[in-house]
Amino acid sequence: MKKIIVTVFLCTLSTLIFSQENKNTEISKLVINSFQKNEYQKIIESFDQTMKTALPVEKLNQVWDDLNLKCGRFQKISAITVDKIQNYDVTYILCHFEKMNLKMKTVFNEKNQIAGLFFIPENQK
Repeated sequence: MKKIIVTVFLCTLSTLIFSQENKNTEISKLVINSFQKNEYQKIIESFDQTMKTALPVEKLNQVWDDLNLKCGRFQKISAITVDKIQNYDVTYILCHFEKMNLKMKTVFNEKNQIAGLFFIPENQK
């Protein structure tokens, strides 16, 4: 009986963890799609308060314009990976631009809000 309870607990725990990762992955994909459509307000809705202050609509627009200027036009996303850094869940999405590839690193707090958003070299974590 004890083994069954432990097994059920572990299965439930793994389902909850997977569900959390899946939600964060979907939010990260939404960010990329919103960048492509110039829908910066949708991105901001996923931010925590610090990010809302640090990256208002105008700055998000500037970030995306600069990326497209330096890296070429955005083409597609591919590999998606997840990680845990301290108390934060992190999603990495490989973004293919015309001239180079970058990873979008999205950091989530415990409320599934974006607490950090970075574009980093493809081979960096």
